[in-house]
Amino acid sequence: MLKIVRRVLEAGLILLVLSVVSLALIAQAAPFLGGALFAVRSESMTPSLAVGDLVVVRDVDPGLIAVGDVVTIKLTTGSTMTHRVVAITPTDDGPLFQTRGDANGGVDPVAVRADQVVGRLALSVPLLGFLLAMISMPTGLAALFSVGATLLTATWLLDEVEAADEDDDEDALDDLDELEPGGRHAGLPGAYPDARPDARPLST
Repeated sequence: MLKIVRRVLEAGLILLVLSVVSLALIAQAAPFLGGALFAVRSESMTPSLAVGDLVVVRDVDPGLIAVGDVVTIKLTTGSTMTHRVVAITPTDDGPLFQTRGDANGGVDPVAVRADQVVGRLALSVPLLGFLLAMISMPTGLAALFSVGATLLTATWLLDEVEAADEDDDEDALDDLDELEPGGRHAGLPGAYPDARPDARPLST
């Protein structure tokens, strides 16, 4: 049972390390490949996008964006928002996009300029957005480090317990072997002090 638990913990630790490292590398490389990664932090796009989903967007020519596309927008506050395009208004300075969250009752109050569009949704992955959010914050990294350290410590403790159990089993077998005639210690001097092979039957 302990071996199964230890293997599960080891698998969890390996999966955690690989997920964190892989996602961090992909997030750093995405801008060079014409894309970007974002974490969904609100319910405005449910059921299409849920909180914690990982959003992958790719660069797109604003002229190719159509009604119904989901785009990520950079707001004037510096944050980003991923909503669906519901209307497009051509202007001399480029198209203006009216957006709305699928779960919202009305459209967003301000139209989006073409230069605010970060990219168009390429795919989404459930739950991985939580991990992206964590590795993007010092507190999140500290939490992930704590989880990894806990898994590593638990694995080490289980190794120690298994080693102690194996030593106890070996000692028990040695003790049992010494008490059984014909055991592996039979024939050694002093192994069976009560057994006297040179004793002769008493004469009657």
